[in-house]
Amino acid sequence: MPTKLQRWLDLIAFLVGRRLPVAYDDLMSGVPAYAREYDPDDEKVRASLRRKFERDKKELRELGIPIRTVRYTFNYGIDEVEGYQLDRRDFYLPYLNLVTRATSGPGPRAVPTRRASVELDAAEAPLALEGLRRVVSVPGFPLAREARSAFRKLAFDIDPEAFRTDARVLFIDPPGSAELSGRLRTLSDALLARKRVTFPYHGMYRDQVLQREVAPYGLLFQHGSWYLIGFDSLREAVRVFRVGRMADVTVNTKQPARPDYEIPADFSLDEYADREAWELGDPDEQPVVARVRFQFPLSLWAERNARGELVARGADGSQVREFEVQQVSPFLRWLLSLEGEVEILEPGALQQELRQLARAVAERHRPRPS
Repeated sequence: MPTKLQRWLDLIAFLVGRRLPVAYDDLMSGVPAYAREYDPDDEKVRASLRRKFERDKKELRELGIPIRTVRYTFNYGIDEVEGYQLDRRDFYLPYLNLVTRATSGPGPRAVPTRRASVELDAAEAPLALEGLRRVVSVPGFPLAREARSAFRKLAFDIDPEAFRTDARVLFIDPPGSAELSGRLRTLSDALLARKRVTFPYHGMYRDQVLQREVAPYGLLFQHGSWYLIGFDSLREAVRVFRVGRMADVTVNTKQPARPDYEIPADFSLDEYADREAWELGDPDEQPVVARVRFQFPLSLWAERNARGELVARGADGSQVREFEVQQVSPFLRWLLSLEGEVEILEPGALQQELRQLARAVAERHRPRPS
């Protein structure tokens, strides 16, 4: 019998991988933890599973995981059904306080938490690890990197005897992790002390390196990368910098006990947390304005989730939507993930780049002769 934690992980993994809402019956037959009991012809079983699903949904929402109930149409708007959706753009895991309870020995180890906590006993902790391992193996799962991080942290707290003797946990930090950690420590210290920082910054699109002086307003981890948001003296405006493109970050050492600046009262880091990777772009570049046609029914998903600005509607249900693109590469990779249901109308240069990327991906995965 699957535990509650297993059901939660199964439900999250199933919903976050779907672009469109999922009907209740499809959810029951598609989520492994529910599908084991699901019988569409047994009203007693259906009622019991419905109560269990409603409890799970309520508890996950209380933990900050926004499973939404939506009504949507199909069959060209003739029929309407109720479905459930977990939009990956809105899906930011709360800061969790993972506590492992032992039957003997010292008390549980805990990490300070901001929002919610989940307690795992000695029997549940290995199951949580197994659930994370399965989540990571889901093709295209958008939170794979975060799941690996959670796996490592949880594994650190668990008694090694809890692991299967034949199990292995392999993890390799990406190149440059040590340098990135050093920059983050320097930037974090400067942010807390309100001291300006300077660094050479590599702008990818123009392939230029410029010296920047920035008053840090906040650090943001988004889409697998760290970003610094602050007031740039060169541009005299708030800009976003990717930490991985910095080098030799130095902090102003004059009057170390005195702040160099104050963060404006109207500044909010939340405004940046809702942005896509292509919106967190190169501070020196004017955004590329792209017009993209979404085929029906993907157009409904794009409209429902406010992807771009609507420009035109087609008689076949398609939509043309406009995007301001700061980083071209993440934008093209996102379009490619939509499996041919979108088409770049303009600019032509972006069309060509998408074709080149598609050919490169196809070539990479083309079967090789033995």
